[in-house]
Amino acid sequence: MLSAIAIVPSAPVLVPELAGAAAAEVADLVAATLAAAALLPERWVIIGTGPADEEFGPDAAGTFAGFGVDVRVRLSPQDGDEPEPLALPVCALLGGWVRGRAQPQASARVRVYRGDHGATAALRRGRELRTEIDRLPEPIGVLVVADGANTLTPSAPADTTRTTRPRKRP
Repeated sequence: MLSAIAIVPSAPVLVPELAGAAAAEVADLVAATLAAAALLPERWVIIGTGPADEEFGPDAAGTFAGFGVDVRVRLSPQDGDEPEPLALPVCALLGGWVRGRAQPQASARVRVYRGDHGATAALRRGRELRTEIDRLPEPIGVLVVADGANTLTPSAPADTTRTTRPRKRP
């Protein structure tokens, strides 16, 4: 059953080893992110966007090595040997990192959805996931790794010349 939802930014700068000198600037954001995730129960579904629709189970592990530092993350507590890191999308890496800092005893699975699904398909997938979660007897927390505002251009934030105007309502 759905117990709680937390929404966190999809920002690798949250990881201090990746943030470098900016770590102090984002410390409050990191603290707020971890505080939100700490309120989730011990079983999570992490939701985010990526290049393909994919699922990763609680045994998955990954690394931020592609960002320049080999910070390892897992989707569940470590039992035994360290698994070989998978090429996880950013939402799974960040979700695993948040889990490891906010609730190391928690276990998560990840649902990655392509960002180009239309509204009808996205709504259908959301309803299917909610039904799946509600069938489970134990409390489930959902960690949404949000990937920016839908009003930004593909080149944002560098494109400062374009303005976004609100749509007129009929």
